[in-house]
Amino acid sequence: MTAKIPAFTDIGKATRELLYGSKSGVFQYNQALNISTKTADGVEFSVVTVKKEDRIEGALKANYKTKKYGFTGTFGSTGLVSTSVAVYSVAPGLDVTLFGTLPDVQGSAKVSADYVVPHLTLKTSVGLTNQPKVDLAATTGYKDIVFGGEATYDSAKGDVTKWAAGAGYQRLDYAVGVLLKDMGKVMTVSYAHNVDATTAAGAEVSKRLDEKEFTTFTLGLQKRLENGALAKFRLDNAGIASALYETELKPNHKLAISSQFNATDLNKPPKLGFALDIKN
Repeated sequence: MTAKIPAFTDIGKATRELLYGSKSGVFQYNQALNISTKTADGVEFSVVTVKKEDRIEGALKANYKTKKYGFTGTFGSTGLVSTSVAVYSVAPGLDVTLFGTLPDVQGSAKVSADYVVPHLTLKTSVGLTNQPKVDLAATTGYKDIVFGGEATYDSAKGDVTKWAAGAGYQRLDYAVGVLLKDMGKVMTVSYAHNVDATTAAGAEVSKRLDEKEFTTFTLGLQKRLENGALAKFRLDNAGIASALYETELKPNHKLAISSQFNATDLNKPPKLGFALDIKN
């Protein structure tokens, strides 16, 4: 493991990206269009529209980042403007970010701090209210192993309202994660394996420790094809099967087509969606 310890949210990340996607490979069962541009002085603008049944939702996002600070603003269909201002390297290894909405929504304003030093990563956020919620996550590790936890303290209730703990093990070709979530009520085990340079497989199993019969699992497989396109398949314990085909139509023009059906009841109508991502 390198000197930089992954954050707590990175435990099981390889499996989640395989099963659900991240910057690519995201299953989309609606119709989505994302157009991004970048000005000469480095400001990035993105327009996102999503058609959901009988309505269309949209958002305009602006982002500007330098080595010392960053700004993000998002104007959505709700009429609210979500903003964040980040200052990097306030002290060695320390970044600070301020979040809020305009007009102000109670509880939306908060400040977060990320602190990274060799063998320790800390993330905390505090709501800017009279009785704030405080979130804290910490991880440490040794060689290829990382372990840590996160918790939320609600000062209004005077109690810890959420906590989780976990550990991860990562090699060049595979990663394993174990998480104890929901105040110790749910255990999740995940595994992702890069079979070769073009193929990856993974699985995630969750078990409610307070219910003997309640166990869920999700299996996934992805393949990078010879033409550069990405094909993915996912199946869960409920028999819901999902497939995705993502390809680059031309440079900076990416199209993803997703489908989903119930393998245990083929009479149910399938879902079909697409996402078009254009960068100029």
